[in-house]
Amino acid sequence: MAFDARSFLKTLRAEVATHPSVNHPVLTAIGEGSCTREDFKRFGLQHFALVGMFTQYMERLLINAPNATAKLWLAKVLVDEYGEGSDGDDHTTLYRHFLTRTGVAPDQENHVPLHDDVVDFIRTHLELCSHHHFLVGLGALGPAHEWAIPDMFAPLIKGLRRAGFKEEEILYFPLHVEQDQDHADWLEEALASMISSWEEAELVREGTMLSLAARGRVWDAVGSVLGEEALVPADAPKGYAQHLHRPIKQGLLSRLSDFLAGDTAYRLPQARDLANRIPIRKQDLGRNGARITRFTDKARPAERAPSSYRPLQAR
Repeated sequence: MAFDARSFLKTLRAEVATHPSVNHPVLTAIGEGSCTREDFKRFGLQHFALVGMFTQYMERLLINAPNATAKLWLAKVLVDEYGEGSDGDDHTTLYRHFLTRTGVAPDQENHVPLHDDVVDFIRTHLELCSHHHFLVGLGALGPAHEWAIPDMFAPLIKGLRRAGFKEEEILYFPLHVEQDQDHADWLEEALASMISSWEEAELVREGTMLSLAARGRVWDAVGSVLGEEALVPADAPKGYAQHLHRPIKQGLLSRLSDFLAGDTAYRLPQARDLANRIPIRKQDLGRNGARITRFTDKARPAERAPSSYRPLQAR
């Protein structure tokens, strides 16, 4: 069957919209539950690490982009991320404004232990945008982010409003949804002009699915950090929490793990330092000066269980 890029993208967009990570039960529970400002403080201190790294992924992908068309789309998105569409405030600044409204003290975000799956998400995306075919990285940042975030943020915004936040306190979230809707349209046009075969389409889908799988583990982590009290409404019918069992039952273990980890747990500065430790290109010099090749163009990350990181392997 002849390849048709538009038809493939339509199918992929539907697959993203119905993906379990985009419709995660923890997101639904946040929208319908009893989360307070304190709960959103705990949520934000984990989620902020992801927000602060997105431009790092984009910049890596820009460096590795194969042509001017690809670079142009990435540059347009980066301009928004740097603050062009938000009165000069970049997305990290906007999110820090939100954290302040939840009660986060100055510099507190740099001292909170990050869940293993949050760190794993960052490491995975640095590698997807550096050591893999460009189209794999584009699938991770394009369909898995720009198409997915508006749907994932809808219940978060609902929960924030239920918790009593004013619109100016949560500006990051609706603004991000609005911008990502524009980015999604730009992306579809860019992808339609860049992929011309089923092999290239599969690379895009591969990156999309790997990113969404990592995102699902992050939402599991959020569920474990928040716990049942925040996620289950007081008037919920019997059995409501059944679909939340996996993340909720890990809540106590997660908090105990943070306590036992002590100084060995990743904090935000260590997570950000991963960008300095993971080479930007597939080939780099080893410590002894020898040329090393870490991955082939079609190398793929190995599947990982939640809360356990193994270096990405070619297979």
